[in-house]
Amino acid sequence: MKLSTDVLIIGAGHMGLVLGHYLQARNVDFQIVEAHNKVGEQWRKRYQGLSLFTPNSLNKLPNFHQPSSKNTYLTKDEFADYLAEFAKHADLPLSINCKVIGITYDDTIGFRIKTTKGEVKAKTVVLATGAFSTPLRLSDKQTRFQQLDLNELESMAFRNKHIVVAGDGASGRQIAKTLSQHNKVYLAQGKQRFLFSQSVLGISTFWLLKLFGFLRIPKQFKLANWLKHRDPFPDTGINDKKLRQLGVQLVSRVSAVEYNQVVLDDGNCINPDILISAIGYQQGYDIIQIPEIKTDCKTLDVALSEQMGLFQIGQPWQHNRASGLIYGADYESKKLLRKLGLT
Repeated sequence: MKLSTDVLIIGAGHMGLVLGHYLQARNVDFQIVEAHNKVGEQWRKRYQGLSLFTPNSLNKLPNFHQPSSKNTYLTKDEFADYLAEFAKHADLPLSINCKVIGITYDDTIGFRIKTTKGEVKAKTVVLATGAFSTPLRLSDKQTRFQQLDLNELESMAFRNKHIVVAGDGASGRQIAKTLSQHNKVYLAQGKQRFLFSQSVLGISTFWLLKLFGFLRIPKQFKLANWLKHRDPFPDTGINDKKLRQLGVQLVSRVSAVEYNQVVLDDGNCINPDILISAIGYQQGYDIIQIPEIKTDCKTLDVALSEQMGLFQIGQPWQHNRASGLIYGADYESKKLLRKLGLT
């Protein structure tokens, strides 16, 4: 691993790899560090049954072949293989099994990045860790039943269990669908969800959204705000009717977690064997030890951090709907290159 570099990219997901691809083409001195022991491992460790909901044509990385899948959509493992293949093909400077422990800043030296493989100095740091690194947990109380979050579901070999899935977004619905085959599953629902058809007249809905420019509408526009508020996702056989047909019982939101039971908003209680928190993820900045750019442990002063040379890439709705998608990696990387004066 290099002891110093111009640009340090933290995370070898699709955003970090694509940005590295463009930096390499411009002969920029850079390094990518990845906490896992292989590229794509962060996808392999995500919950069993996860598949992408964008068509393969929108998951193609620059100057590389389009990924292929056995079924309509890539599974998490198929996409992990694709990322590893891209990294090998691009021959990027990559240090795996290298976890970042802390980032500090000195006006003279720049950034000091402490890792499990030693310290690196960098003029610019890019956080490309994605939006799915730290899952939210419904409760930290001690309970009779097992509690799991979204990072603890790589294997879901449960049989004949009573399982409450808290959170009915795309992840919660996919998990409930997967588990319903061998278990009694309760899906705790919150706000109204908006699902759209996977295709229109045989054409991928996401491809149509791309064609008509909806994925690139700047987030400050009214239409983009409307889309963000509704947060629609594709119906991959996870609508309410289909889930009921699979035996999933739809219940109200979880209001409390007690030692023996889960309490629902409507006053009903369930005594589960397992409670799965599928209520989303949060972005954490614990590794950043630069007080002047942190308003709290979960928030950065974006303008000040970028002025200093610390950037983020690939956050949901960072600039538009595509920002957090694989399809958005090309656009987001080029936008960051412009900020760095590397166009």
